[in-house]
Amino acid sequence: MTTINKKYNIKRTNTKSTDISGEILEAEKPLSQSMIWKLQTDFYANQGPEAWSKGIVPQYITTNPYIANIYAKTAFGFCRDIAASEDFDKSSTIYIMELAAGVGRFTYSFLKRFLHLIDNSSLKGLTFKYLITDLADRNVDYWLNHSYLKPFFDNGILDCATFNMAEDEELHLRNSGEILRKGNLKNPLILFANYTFDSLPQDTFYVNKGELYEGLVTVTSKSEPTESNDNSILAGLDYSYTDKPIQGDGYYKDANINEILLYYKDCLEDTAFSIPIIAFQCINRLRSLFQDDLVLLSSDKGYRNIASMLKNYHPFLSKHGSISLTVNFHAMELFFNSLGGSAIHSIYEHESVTMSLFLLSKRSHDFMETALAFQEVIESVGPDDFYILKKAVVPKNNALTSKELLTFLRFTLWDARTFLEFYNTLLERIEKEEDFPKEELIVIIYQVLEHYFPIGEEGNLFYCLGSLLGYLGYDDDAIALFESSIEFYGEDAAINYEIALCYYNLQEFEKALEYADKSLQLTPEFLEGKNLKDLIIEIMNS
Repeated sequence: MTTINKKYNIKRTNTKSTDISGEILEAEKPLSQSMIWKLQTDFYANQGPEAWSKGIVPQYITTNPYIANIYAKTAFGFCRDIAASEDFDKSSTIYIMELAAGVGRFTYSFLKRFLHLIDNSSLKGLTFKYLITDLADRNVDYWLNHSYLKPFFDNGILDCATFNMAEDEELHLRNSGEILRKGNLKNPLILFANYTFDSLPQDTFYVNKGELYEGLVTVTSKSEPTESNDNSILAGLDYSYTDKPIQGDGYYKDANINEILLYYKDCLEDTAFSIPIIAFQCINRLRSLFQDDLVLLSSDKGYRNIASMLKNYHPFLSKHGSISLTVNFHAMELFFNSLGGSAIHSIYEHESVTMSLFLLSKRSHDFMETALAFQEVIESVGPDDFYILKKAVVPKNNALTSKELLTFLRFTLWDARTFLEFYNTLLERIEKEEDFPKEELIVIIYQVLEHYFPIGEEGNLFYCLGSLLGYLGYDDDAIALFESSIEFYGEDAAINYEIALCYYNLQEFEKALEYADKSLQLTPEFLEGKNLKDLIIEIMNS
């Protein structure tokens, strides 16, 4: 018998399906072994940084300055705990490792906030190294060549590596050439996984009337035409699940993971659940590398307790270029508990992202500073709460006073995306409002710039900030921003015109003429450029 999950149009089949339409490309495979993961790997390898700069893969909710500050405070609390322990080796390095870092925006935002905390505290001088990792070589090359990350690479607090979470047991660092392998690491690992585990292979199971089934996926070509807006790795493909009874209690080689299966078998009914098997295997290898001493911070769409899982069926594969699945954070808690660790989850149900902390350590104290920092975050305004507030405020920005807009920008910790969403309103008001808070805006402009990591995505922040600073009389700084625009977005007639105008205001007429000419070389019919050039020549000849 076949039934349909109406919300997601996923077929539920308890026996081999006889009504599947389209050509069968892969029949009844464990989900973690499906062909879709090869498609996933190829997608990220081929897209590289463009997966994020073109907006194909979502990233904002886990890369903005607000969430980076949350992570920085929690990591700082953990470092305070570690530094206070008797067995802390002050001569050794504390490693902070980010999995599947993508384009590197979170890395930059985190380092800005974390360094501020370290350098202004009793931990000043703490030796740490941030390891930014990803499976795609193109992403690693991008980090090494990004001008904003170069200072961190140069001073040795940042290094990078390709890292296959399904296989690798050591880290070959690209910048320093160092190899991190088992036996040569003394201090703990702080591990970050944001929108990471949802994109890794998982297994899926189903419990009914005390029986445990594995969910096997069948992938077929679609018999009907593909939707024109579907550019995902599943374009032209369909999938369904078949439930196959599991015999015995040794499905996995790892006894701890088998115990999790039996736990769900005993407490669930007519419910499917997932096992993040590659995440577990990755954590096992990293805890071996760091001698069972690590803290994991993860933000993802996830189930944090049994109640949120009840009556679910096998996972829906969300499509956004790549694919993603909801993560079973409850299973991860059971996994850490089996190793002698613990977990703290977000208190509330969240609509976009759940944030969880997992601790594993043989140290003698109870990590009070770590737990305090994390609980203060999740009991107040966590990353999902921030996103909810932002979605409520931004559409109403025209109804807010200028003071309220600038206050909210400070609340976001000077988030560039929010600034761009407020830009047109601020630009209109700065010219019309008699009491517009210009000095406050100037401070915020510089703070937004301080925390911004450019990737060349839609929305040219450099132009927006530069135009405002030029209007306010900060021509030197405006020129620097327009030059950054050229670095990340390429030559543009309007940008060269803006630079020429700034030099004109500074009465550096030769430079002004140089950039006016550049503007006209790019767009000969550019009227503003022609008028400015004529004016400059007239002044120089007078």
